Amino acid sequence: MKIVQVLESCATGTLSMVCLIANRFANDGHEVHVVYSIRDETPNALRTMFDNRVILKHIQMQGRGLFFAIARLRATLVEIQPDVIHLHSSVAGFLGRLATLFSCRRSIILYSPHCIAFMRQDISRFARSTYIALERLASMRKAVYVACSESECHAVWAYLRKRAVVVENAVSEIWTSEHGSLHQCGRASSGFRCIVTVGGIRRQKNPELFARIASTFRDSNLRFVWVGDGEEKFKQQLVDAGVRVTGWVSREDVIRNLEQASIYLSTASWEGMPVSVIEAMLTGLPVVVSACAGNVDVVRGAVTGVVFNNEIEAINAIKNISDNDVWREDLANRGRCEARRRFSEDRFFEVLIPLYLGRVVATRT
Repeated sequence: MKIVQVLESCATGTLSMVCLIANRFANDGHEVHVVYSIRDETPNALRTMFDNRVILKHIQMQGRGLFFAIARLRATLVEIQPDVIHLHSSVAGFLGRLATLFSCRRSIILYSPHCIAFMRQDISRFARSTYIALERLASMRKAVYVACSESECHAVWAYLRKRAVVVENAVSEIWTSEHGSLHQCGRASSGFRCIVTVGGIRRQKNPELFARIASTFRDSNLRFVWVGDGEEKFKQQLVDAGVRVTGWVSREDVIRNLEQASIYLSTASWEGMPVSVIEAMLTGLPVVVSACAGNVDVVRGAVTGVVFNNEIEAINAIKNISDNDVWREDLANRGRCEARRRFSEDRFFEVLIPLYLGRVVATRT
């Protein structure tokens, strides 16, 4: 097969999933192209994340004009004539479907929004209506919606009346085998425990809440770390609250920060299905997550982690987990066991490959 992966959001969880898919199909002997756009957070060593057989092509999809991006994308896809085009994120999904109108007629089009735009909680009713209208416009080109979680699947049906196939995110088996059972969460040699999160510092991740929680523990033996970078105003709030902000770091440094932590904290306001939370569970960290879409699809409250509804619940959960070694290890072990089973690479491709072959195995509403 000739396969093209198109992504505009070339960072964090979306990039992880594209790497997983592209490398697997390239290893299986397929011709795989990745068309990508660059953002500030795009890794400098992007090439090293992909199998050498994966063909990369840069097309900037934001900042140079809508029609320019559509034209370049269309020309690239027409030249390749792929059997499968897999669009990742709302921007790529919109541009890619318009670019293939009246072309690439034999291509199977898959669209993975990775938290579709109208799920955002920081937009007005007018903005949400606009996103919905744009989705309906792009739907002129038939595509299979591939939701990464039940929450996203329900949102697609509720707002668009479109059916979607749920393919929950996964983590590479290489990462799992190397890091899935190494961590023993506890007190660092300095006597401090570390509370960590991973991701871009932007409104979606609610850094303001993370900062308020961190401020509560200023005089304790807990230290808070945000692995990532982003908007300056939010970053300053974190620093003022005593949070160590690492900036964008290598994959190895992300893993190192997870392995040195005691608890993983997600304060996100909305998610698709957060790969960072899954990776924390696989590392053997107990996870404390906000009760938002995406997080609640990964974590079963009081079973594989703690799900909180407000700031007070988050603070109490961190205190209780920090003070109770038995409960902390129990949560961590149950989370790791479920993550290894549920978010495995084999399970992921068992559902995804039939879609690439044009066999939609299930639809959800």
